[in-house]
Amino acid sequence: MGPGPTVPTQRPFHSYSSFFLAHIVIDFVISTPAILSNAILLITIFRDSRRQKQLCKSSFTLLVMNLSLCDFISGAVPGCGSLYYDYMIFHTRTDEKLVGIRVMIITTGIITNVVGSCTVMAMSFDRLFAMESPLRYKTQVDVAKKKTKIFIIAVWIYALLFVGLSRIGISQEISTLLYCHLHLSLPLIILAVVFWESYHALRLHTNQVRTLSPTDEPMFYAHRKRERKVLKAILIVLALFYLTFTPQFIALNITFFRPRMKTEVGFRSFLYTANKILLISSSINPFIYAWRIPKYRRAFKAIFKRGSMSNQQISNIASLTISSRDARSEGSLDTSVVSE
Repeated sequence: MGPGPTVPTQRPFHSYSSFFLAHIVIDFVISTPAILSNAILLITIFRDSRRQKQLCKSSFTLLVMNLSLCDFISGAVPGCGSLYYDYMIFHTRTDEKLVGIRVMIITTGIITNVVGSCTVMAMSFDRLFAMESPLRYKTQVDVAKKKTKIFIIAVWIYALLFVGLSRIGISQEISTLLYCHLHLSLPLIILAVVFWESYHALRLHTNQVRTLSPTDEPMFYAHRKRERKVLKAILIVLALFYLTFTPQFIALNITFFRPRMKTEVGFRSFLYTANKILLISSSINPFIYAWRIPKYRRAFKAIFKRGSMSNQQISNIASLTISSRDARSEGSLDTSVVSE
């Protein structure tokens, strides 16, 4: 009796060199803007000058700084780490010596995503309070900043503890399910209610403006326009964050309900790519702040204008130095000619 038909063996995932070559390009294209744009945003906020002091007066700016820090870390560690990881696999065709880097990428990605999700929710609640009680919001700036700082510290501690769930006996499958639904499904339900309340508060504010005297109308209209721009910016950031989170959410839920899919090359490619899509929001968020919120846009312009002015001053100093040096050399030549 002859041998039976041979079953075709599946190629190892790491042998698809074109796939990892494409991801090297994707990693560079996504991580570089994430690092640079968020670094510029953080520098803009931290600049100790009179024009930028207004940025540090609100709790909202502290939340923007926290989200920008998350985005910067996402670009630096998961982004650049993935670039190195894909490059090494492309050359060696194996990941045996890259386990530590993979763990670092996954751990940092989970921490930044958890902190980012909580921060976006806090930004939404902050705007709701600002629109429902604008006078209280302005008079309680210092109290709100203290509460925001405590919240930021608590969120980072929570994210670090969440990553360590597996060390206290909780399985990886349950941790994955909690990660998905605590930081995507539940926030989406809560934020839908928050934005509905914010929209209702904005409409109520508009009706109140109509009953004001003509002298007060411009001030309140300007306030309403400013709050609307901030609310739209948060809505765009929120939508972008959850849209980029959705592919990973789908992939992780599939791994929970269909564990055997983990061995399929097509599904592994989808999960691998979904993890990179998360970095897109990290690259775009600073541009959204500069585009939608006037005070950030003015701060960005001031930074770049000051940088161009300093470069011009350096070039002027250099040209003056060269001209004075030429004048001295010409003077020495003239004296030598006269002496002769």
